[in-house]
Amino acid sequence: MKLILFSGNHPRHLFVNSEVLSHFDEALVIVMEREEVIPSSPDNVSPSDAALFSKHFTKRHLVETQTYGELRPEETFGDVETLFIRPEQLNTAQLAKKIAEFSADFCFIFGVDLILEPVINVLPANKINLHLGLSPWYKGAATLFWPFYYLQPQFCGVTFHQITKEPDAGEIIHQSVPCLKQGDKIHDVGAKCVVKAKDDLSKIIHHYKIHGGFKGKSQKTSGRNWRSSDFHASHLRVVYELFDDNIVDQYLFGNLTIKNPNLFTSINEI
Repeated sequence: MKLILFSGNHPRHLFVNSEVLSHFDEALVIVMEREEVIPSSPDNVSPSDAALFSKHFTKRHLVETQTYGELRPEETFGDVETLFIRPEQLNTAQLAKKIAEFSADFCFIFGVDLILEPVINVLPANKINLHLGLSPWYKGAATLFWPFYYLQPQFCGVTFHQITKEPDAGEIIHQSVPCLKQGDKIHDVGAKCVVKAKDDLSKIIHHYKIHGGFKGKSQKTSGRNWRSSDFHASHLRVVYELFDDNIVDQYLFGNLTIKNPNLFTSINEI
């Protein structure tokens, strides 16, 4: 069985996508270069917000390194045929031609920009994206941050869905959330989401191999599509200054909303 795999080049993407590869006989991997793992602070922020920005992304890198290790695409994908592209090369006729010639049975996507024409037209029927966020409530960018900002850490989770030309809007096939424990910080929860996604993957692919597809659930509500421009360094004050990164504890102690997401799965084995 043949796989088309789209991957970002950050450790979280490589950590999950290495599991996908193990379930297929042959694969073509497309690795898209992403932004810096620790981005530079924006220019238009106060010194205190710049310090929070640096603290936030440095802590994220530390937790992710401890969880996933120091992963690199060249080592993760080894001898598998791999194309390295920049974001502007993703939706091109050249890439579409290469994918069409490969003629894969299944497509998995984690860590690249929105796939559009002409590439989306040559992908197999089952083209599953892993979204770090619970759709439809949190679609788009920074969707493991916004639940913390809105004091809903229980809404940090992942969504496996079919792709469409709209971001994170396709039929949902499976959702999951990690187990929150006292002492968990914002980046601990983010890493737990990724680990839970990897744990669920083998059962999702096993389901596909048995049934040849999924009985997904359409997203009937629009939710909210968060853009990268919605995030400002000042939003970090809620997490670090107001709550000292103890939002999970406040939730577990019953001091925040107890509303829980209504998760969906079409995978009987999970």
